Amino acid sequence: MVNNQEYPVGIYSVGSSANLPDVAEAGFNLVTGPADIDYLDTAERNGLRVLASPGSSAGASFNSAKARSKIAQLDRHPALWSWYLIDEPDMQRVSPMKVKEAHNVIKRAGAIKPTSVVLYKGDESQWYGNIADITMVDRYPVPWLPLANFSQHIHKARLATDSERPLIAVIQSFDWSAHKSVLAGEENLRPPTEYELRSMTYSALARGANGIFYFSYADMLLKEKKYPELWSALKRVVAEVRQRDVLFNAEHVWWPKAHHFENQDTRFNSALEASVQSVLLNVKLGDKSILPGHYILAVNTTPLFHTYRFRLPWNVVDPVPVTFEDRFAISDGTWVAERFEPFAVHIYGPLPFAKSP
Repeated sequence: MVNNQEYPVGIYSVGSSANLPDVAEAGFNLVTGPADIDYLDTAERNGLRVLASPGSSAGASFNSAKARSKIAQLDRHPALWSWYLIDEPDMQRVSPMKVKEAHNVIKRAGAIKPTSVVLYKGDESQWYGNIADITMVDRYPVPWLPLANFSQHIHKARLATDSERPLIAVIQSFDWSAHKSVLAGEENLRPPTEYELRSMTYSALARGANGIFYFSYADMLLKEKKYPELWSALKRVVAEVRQRDVLFNAEHVWWPKAHHFENQDTRFNSALEASVQSVLLNVKLGDKSILPGHYILAVNTTPLFHTYRFRLPWNVVDPVPVTFEDRFAISDGTWVAERFEPFAVHIYGPLPFAKSP
């Protein structure tokens, strides 16, 4: 299962094991890679764990013998994180039954490491979401879809998947112009901005993801080093996530939320959900920068400005801190009112204790 002490932050397409030190230094703790002893050994030396294929992908051509051989050789390797059953079976039209067959082969072979499946559509989780031990969803919307499409599909997957099953969000960190054949006819393609990367990262947390991957290293660090700015931006976002592990590992808590947008015309994003997504989190084991307590995470999923108000879970007397911003929120002790810039993320807490009756 996912390590609850260190939030999973992975990256795809690392390529040669020679790149693993660079990835580890950037703050990642997971990579995709081959089920190869040398690769796994190098990953272990660099404090990384690997999402690896068992040598065959689920489907009509799945090679059970090859998978069993890989399990026997490498399942106990400490750097192996999970067995990668298949990428986007919903896109490839590989039936849930075929994915389940591959999962069963791996389990019957004695695997103690979990299996993983990656979906393209969150709503396909109703068919695939409870097959593998870990469900992953990849959505790459920039710029051909609204950014809100990302969090919408993570939400769909969370609702359709067993709440105890880890859900991993796969976030775009590449430029679609390098893959134009996949998006024929789309124009003005570009990589995500740092604001968009950060918004998607916190949206994943807000919608219940238990970990994140980014796609991909290879697209940013080709030989011509075409996207150094994107790689630098991603490293800053990842460093922030790793510094806030306890927040990303926090428990989601229900509260009778009420919220309001000053401009009612923009209260819904392009996915017809609230433009600002807000959730209540309980940090049980804090650290020096994030103390134990309850926090409200609010993420602007749009490129618009919003004045957003939300009701606190309980009435308070003391000011409400805005975490990491060295200020207090504008609050009357019952409601908080804040101005959100495009794709902004604000964290409120630890929330003061409830006002005495």
